[in-house]
Amino acid sequence: MSTDIDPRQIEEARRQINRLAEEIAQLSEAELAPAEYYGEFLQRLMTAIAAPAGAVWIRTPQGNLQLQYQINMRQVGLDRFPNSRQMHDELLRQVAMGGQPRLQPPQSSVGQAEGNQIAPGNPTDYVILLAPIIYDKQVAGIVEIWQDPNRGADAQRGFLQFMARMASLASGYTRNHQLRQMVGQQQVWVQLETFARLVHGSLNPTEVGYHVVNEGRRLVEADRVSVALRQGFRPQVIAISGADVVEKRSNLVQLMRALFEAVIDWGEKLVYSGAKDDALPPKVLKALDAYLAESNSKFLVVMPLPDERETAKKKKARSAIMMESFETSQDLDQKAARLEVVGRHATSALYNAAEYRRIPMRFIWFPLAKIQDGLGGKAQAIVTIIFAALVVLILAMIFMPYPLRMDALGTFQPVKRATLYPPVPGTVKAIAPWLTAGKRITEDHELMQLFDLELRKQINDLRQEINHADNLINTLSKSQDLQDKFEVAKQRINLRAKNEELIELARRTNANLADPGAFYLKSPISGVILTADFKEVLGSPVKPNQPLLRVGQVDPNNPRLADWEVELKIPQKHIGQVLRAFKTRNPDEELDVDLLLKTRPTAVFKGKLRRDKIALQAQNERDAHDEPEPVVFAWVRVHGDDIPPGYRIPLEELVTSTEVTTRVRCGDRAMGYSLFYGVWEFIYEKIVFFF
Repeated sequence: MSTDIDPRQIEEARRQINRLAEEIAQLSEAELAPAEYYGEFLQRLMTAIAAPAGAVWIRTPQGNLQLQYQINMRQVGLDRFPNSRQMHDELLRQVAMGGQPRLQPPQSSVGQAEGNQIAPGNPTDYVILLAPIIYDKQVAGIVEIWQDPNRGADAQRGFLQFMARMASLASGYTRNHQLRQMVGQQQVWVQLETFARLVHGSLNPTEVGYHVVNEGRRLVEADRVSVALRQGFRPQVIAISGADVVEKRSNLVQLMRALFEAVIDWGEKLVYSGAKDDALPPKVLKALDAYLAESNSKFLVVMPLPDERETAKKKKARSAIMMESFETSQDLDQKAARLEVVGRHATSALYNAAEYRRIPMRFIWFPLAKIQDGLGGKAQAIVTIIFAALVVLILAMIFMPYPLRMDALGTFQPVKRATLYPPVPGTVKAIAPWLTAGKRITEDHELMQLFDLELRKQINDLRQEINHADNLINTLSKSQDLQDKFEVAKQRINLRAKNEELIELARRTNANLADPGAFYLKSPISGVILTADFKEVLGSPVKPNQPLLRVGQVDPNNPRLADWEVELKIPQKHIGQVLRAFKTRNPDEELDVDLLLKTRPTAVFKGKLRRDKIALQAQNERDAHDEPEPVVFAWVRVHGDDIPPGYRIPLEELVTSTEVTTRVRCGDRAMGYSLFYGVWEFIYEKIVFFF
């Protein structure tokens, strides 16, 4: 049998191998995806060297080898023994570390195992040919071929050399693919930079929303992108890509808003890729069904956009984004990943815009911010504002007029009132039983009965003198003696004088001549009893300077403001300010007085203080610390047409001795003096006057 090989077959095989090599070279220059390129590459390589099985391993960024493409790999027997796969993986790792082509005979190992590690080797019945794909002096991948062990050693080495040459072409593809990826990434980064600049370049929520949907749609390469912003308790669709205006009443927008609301309440990302997940919350599932019935979306993602400032407070997301594709494609995961990037930028931009919109009275804060920038920063602005405020405050204290008001305490009193004193010393024997505080009495009403031994003696002495004079007159009146007639005339004069003295004593003391020593306390005016504790003097000795009762001329059944006034006790240190407030010496000139009643502390009433209603003498009174304090009495008018009706004291508040806090208006002075006159007077008295 002849063993000669036909040269034409050899030439045909060489041409086929060269053609396959040229195709691999052309594939390496084409813009193909890695999976597509390595599939075509491995098929042509195995055809060129007639290999039964092959695989391409690509090194991941973490340094691990990952299977990219394989042909008939299961047939070589890598899983025949328990440690076969580990032995093969160690062989690939050694080639990746060494970076040199390797031919590994069947059922062989390389070196000894270290510790518990499996020795690298070939556990299969085939010859393993390994050629590394070198890129940038690093192993980027490995081309692995399982070859028939019956082939000659020279043929196997030739196959390995051919694989190394093809691996260099794959290195060229890797370089070109990396360059294309870098260019694509650069384009993506440019688009992303433009997107970030636009969405963060405005604080208007609507403008930000339209930048997000229009620029985001180009980045994600989706058919439609929409954004919703929660305003109050419900989200509103603020922007839809490709639409200049959002028709909020349209059925599509209403269903979209309902879907946004359901997903925001749920708080998780919704992904729909053609099949609905029955595990979704019922509200989300219902909103999704309603929206899909209106929209023809084949791929849909609704993603809440919770800002970190919201998640810290455990609040619902303020905004959400929706991406839709109307056609199915292979890059859905890539679109979802890009949407994540778009969402991260949109989250803070929409949150900032919403927070900015919530700032009240922005038209005031903007000019203040410009002033702050013009002054050179926050610290300089604060210092300048404080300094300017102090200057304005000082100027206002000096030049701005402000009402000067002097405080004084007072009480309600009837205009006409009388204090009853005993005319002579005595002892209170009786008080009219019907007499009580507030009881109405008439003039000359007998209120108390008193008794005095000295008064009885005076009355009895006068009566004895009157009787003695009367007896002398009766005895001497019949005599014709001139001396007796003269004595009679003298006694008649004395009798008349003693009778008049007795009558005057009885009138002055309201004495009861039928009961010598007894006398009465009578009211000089008609009115009501003002004193409440007058019955305590019953049985006690009293003196002429001791007040027993106070009577006010008022009518409880017909109260009138004209019958009342406020009795003030103006501190002596304030009386000068009050007197200087009168512009003229006209006694009819009046000052306004603010009245605050203890019985009605939430209302301010008005009164008038005449110049001639101010006493000309100071009296000592006790202050809250029981210290003597000189005061000047004054009386304030509370009735008259010049007092507005709304500032007149109600009639039901007219109660005697009701305490009133008052402020006498003393005209306008500099604000600083009006507010701090006490401090200025203290400084002047203690410091300026001292020097």
